[in-house]
Amino acid sequence: MKAIKYLLMGVLLAGFSATANAQEAELQAALDGIKGKAPNVAELAKVAYKKNKKNAEALVKIGRAFYEQKDTANAILFANYANEAGKPKYQYAPAYLLLGDIESAYGTDGGKAAGYYNQAINFDPKNPEGYKKWAMVYRKISPKQAAQKLQDMKAQCPNEDVDAITAHIYMLAGDEKQAYENYKKSDINKLDKSGLNEFVRCSYFTGHFQDALNAAEAGIKLEPRNPTFNRLAMFSNYELKNYEAAKSYINKYFNETDSAKFSEYDHFYTALIYQALEDNANAYKQFDKALELVNDSSMIKRWSILKTVSDSYLKEKEFEMAIKYYNDYLACKPDVNFDDHEGLANIYSKYGDADPAKKAEMLQMAVDLFRAAGEKFPIQQVYATFMAANNVNKLDDNMKNSLAKSDYLKVIELLGSKPERTKGEDTMLKTAYHYMMFNSYINKNVTGAKDYADKILAIDPEYKPALEIKNLK
Repeated sequence: MKAIKYLLMGVLLAGFSATANAQEAELQAALDGIKGKAPNVAELAKVAYKKNKKNAEALVKIGRAFYEQKDTANAILFANYANEAGKPKYQYAPAYLLLGDIESAYGTDGGKAAGYYNQAINFDPKNPEGYKKWAMVYRKISPKQAAQKLQDMKAQCPNEDVDAITAHIYMLAGDEKQAYENYKKSDINKLDKSGLNEFVRCSYFTGHFQDALNAAEAGIKLEPRNPTFNRLAMFSNYELKNYEAAKSYINKYFNETDSAKFSEYDHFYTALIYQALEDNANAYKQFDKALELVNDSSMIKRWSILKTVSDSYLKEKEFEMAIKYYNDYLACKPDVNFDDHEGLANIYSKYGDADPAKKAEMLQMAVDLFRAAGEKFPIQQVYATFMAANNVNKLDDNMKNSLAKSDYLKVIELLGSKPERTKGEDTMLKTAYHYMMFNSYINKNVTGAKDYADKILAIDPEYKPALEIKNLK
């Protein structure tokens, strides 16, 4: 009896195995047919469905295969078959994930896609995919709510790096600040290349240069020739004033990465690194390359590069080159303002101070620029007149010719009767009174000198030169 019993069980099991193998074969035939776009794909899918109508997992596989071939009608059909397979006891979470993917990719209603993903979460709260996909869809509506959904995932799926996923959501939403805040909380050692790429970018562009460097160095360990990691390691080291370290990345970035194209921004930053290391010859070569590449759509503007070059030459007291590049800067900068004109005037003034042979010419040019700027920008007229007076006074030998008198009198006219003055205005007015006090004194007008001394003391009662004039007999 036992032998007959075991023989019967073997026959039954063999039949079951044969049936299962047939189901697998028909399922695989359908999947291969869908992928290969077989002419009889409809029949293959139909046969597979009949053999697997109670197998939700198999039906979703077929639906996924159709989805990958952009056959949304059949993908939806088989997703619905999968849900029917589980009724009345349950519905199948992966089927709702598939429906959500279809709606997300091809539909027009993000809320509908989110609804499908929410159903997937309801039926399988321990599966992180529903939360992630819901957040990816909903980020377009509200990144904050998307981030909150991921916090729900954290409670159900504690092994998921919620902070990194949340950071990715914010990065896609264009919120680099929130992306940084979340990447900062994640485990940098568990981030893949994509995560490190986002971490380094959001850190750098929000001014967190040490974190940007850390992420870049972690990325370089994964991909030594990655241009983004090498580029931002170089930039971050510069911002951290690690100039030698920044320099070490110049060759790596330009010669040992897979970047096919370098930008004006790359050359500009490289110039700044060389400049910081006082290697001006290489700095100017890089500035020139940046100027060759810069255009209207560039992140850095031509005038910004020109101004930086002018400033560099000014620091070296190469005044002619500083003036040349500053004039180029003014010629291409839109909306030139008072500060821009003052910058050129100050170069002329410093040139005149440094070179006796050029003193008269350069100081006069500074004076002319300040006077013209005061006319062009009336709100700055007092300051411009004051600066013109200071510069023209340098051309006078101990006020013998009273060259600055008219400008200082203009300052007095503009400020003397002003009921309320700023501290800066008081300083300019006091300087103008000081000039007129001594100008009166050297021209033997003691009474006038004492009048101006009184005006100074009304502003600054402890001003010694005025007290000395006041006490003259």
